[in-house]
Amino acid sequence: MRNNLAINILRWIIAVPAGLMLWFSANFSIGRAFGIIHGFELVDSFWEAPDMDGMPIIGTYIMFVTRTIAAASLVGVTIYIVPRYHKQVAIVVASLVSAAAVVILLFQVMSADLNVDLGGWYRNILEMLSIIFGAIFGAWLAYGNQKRRARA
Repeated sequence: MRNNLAINILRWIIAVPAGLMLWFSANFSIGRAFGIIHGFELVDSFWEAPDMDGMPIIGTYIMFVTRTIAAASLVGVTIYIVPRYHKQVAIVVASLVSAAAVVILLFQVMSADLNVDLGGWYRNILEMLSIIFGAIFGAWLAYGNQKRRARA
């Protein structure tokens, strides 16, 4: 039953959408938690602004925590659900999420006006680095969990 190709394909089909759903639900729930703590108007104005919206310290940790946990959730659940080769899957999924973070950065810079100020660059680079860190952290945690589970 371990080498059943249909089951392995089904697990891959489930893993990617489950990871994406966890990404969006983590972004939403963490954003709401920050809204309760700091006020919904303040957090909503931060997410709508192209720069840090005058909140460099609060905005930095909101962005870092939200994007890191969301990326770690996406990568971790994908690695956890796939059937085998967890080390290779961890490397590939973390690399794909990191490459997507760089593409998101390029897209945001290209779609913005040509005069992106320092706050806009800071926000975009912080978002990219937070996603990359979260992907690496999620891959490390999920692979370590799978390795311990396989030994038991």
